[in-house]
Amino acid sequence: MGGEKKPFEIAIIGGGIAGIILAISLAKRNVPCIIYEKAHAYTELGVGLGVSPNALRAMITCDPVILEALESVAEPPFRWEVFDGTDEANEDTVLFTLGNSTTGLRGCHRGQFLTHLLKHVPDDTIHYSKELESIEGPEETGKRLRMIFRDGSTAEADGIIGCDGIKSHTRGIVIGHDHAATKCTYTHKYTYRGLIPMSQAVQILGPDRARTSGLWVCNDAHIVTYPVAHGKMLNLVAHTSTTEEWPSETQFTLPATVDDCIKDLKAFSPRMQKAIQLLKVLDRWALFDLGDGSVPTFAKGRICLLGDAAHASTPHQGAGAGICVEDAAVMASLLADQKVRDSTAIEAAFAAFDASRRERGQWLIRESRRAGELYDLRTEHGKDFDKLREEIFSQAEELWNFDLDRNIRDALEDMRRRLAAE
Repeated sequence: MGGEKKPFEIAIIGGGIAGIILAISLAKRNVPCIIYEKAHAYTELGVGLGVSPNALRAMITCDPVILEALESVAEPPFRWEVFDGTDEANEDTVLFTLGNSTTGLRGCHRGQFLTHLLKHVPDDTIHYSKELESIEGPEETGKRLRMIFRDGSTAEADGIIGCDGIKSHTRGIVIGHDHAATKCTYTHKYTYRGLIPMSQAVQILGPDRARTSGLWVCNDAHIVTYPVAHGKMLNLVAHTSTTEEWPSETQFTLPATVDDCIKDLKAFSPRMQKAIQLLKVLDRWALFDLGDGSVPTFAKGRICLLGDAAHASTPHQGAGAGICVEDAAVMASLLADQKVRDSTAIEAAFAAFDASRRERGQWLIRESRRAGELYDLRTEHGKDFDKLREEIFSQAEELWNFDLDRNIRDALEDMRRRLAAE
C-alpha cells in the first residue's frame, strides 16, 4: 500500500496466528511493529484449523499474501454434511448441508499455515522468550510505554496490542487483574482431536464420508471431521459435555487414552468408534471461553486487546481464527490512517477499535456456546432437526456475511470524531 513510514512503533504481545497476521497487516501499511513471543521458538502444532468465508475476505483486506499462504496449505472449500449420530440405521442420511464448494469452510493444518505466514515476517520482527510481566505507562502524552518481561529485560513502544490468547496476561493489565474476565471460564465441554491418515479413514468411513466434512450430532456429544494436508489426513474432533469440573486451573490439555474417548462417545455408532480408534495419540482439550465474564473494554489508553485475548470462544462456530483476522484488518486500517501520527491518535484508534469490534467478539462467544449445545442436542429443540437447521443457518448467515468494509469505515469515522474532539 506504500506511503510514508509511521513515526511510531507498535508492540504485539504474542506470536500466534492473530499476532502474525496483525504484524503482516501493519507491515503492509508501513506501520513499524515488533512481536514479543514467550515461546523459545515456533513449533508446528499438529491440529486442524477451520477457516470461515468471512476470514478469507478479511485476509485479502489485511494483505493478499495471507490468503496466498492459506491457499498453499488449505483444502478447497467444503460443505458441512450433518448427520444424526444417534441413528445407526440411517447414519449416512444427510439431515442438511451447510455451505458449498464455493462458499464453504476451508480446512488446513494449523502449523503448516503458521509456517507459511512466517515467511512474510522478517526475523528481526520477532523476539522470542519474552513473556510479559507488566507495563509501565507515563501519563505524559508522547512518552513511550515500557514493557517488563519475566526474564528481567525491558522494551519500549508507543502502543501495545495484546494478542496473547485465551490466557492473556495483557487482558488483566487492561481490565484489572481482579476482574472476573481476567480468567476464562470452563464451559463443561472438552475435546479429543487428532489426525487420521486418509487411507485408513476411507476404509472405515468410506470415500464419500472421509473426503468431505461431516458433523455427527448426538446426545451430549458431537463429532466433526474434515480433510487437511491436501487430502492426505482427516482431522477428527470429538466433543463431549460433562457436569464435572476440569481438574486443573493451569493446564487446558491433559493426557487421555482411546478407551477414555470411546467411553465418552459410547452413544455413537460402532463405525464412528472404529474411526476414533485410529487416533494413536490422544489428549483431552478443555474448552474455555470468556462467556461468564465479558471483557468490559478492549482498550485502556495505548494498550489494546485483539483476538482471543479479547474474545476467546469455544470452537463450535469454526470462526475463532476468522474473527481474529477481521480484528487485524480493522486495527491495521485504523493505525494506517493518515491522522494517526502520535500517541494521542493511537489512543483514539484503540478506543475506536473497541467500539467497533467488542459487540462482534462477544456475539461469537455467545453463539459459539449455543452452537455447542445445539450439536449436543441439549437445547429446547432436542432432535427437531428442522429447528436445528434453521438456527444453525441463521448463525452462519450472521457470521459469514459480515460487512467488514463497512465495519472499517465506521471505525475510521469514529476515530476521526474522537480526534476532532481533542
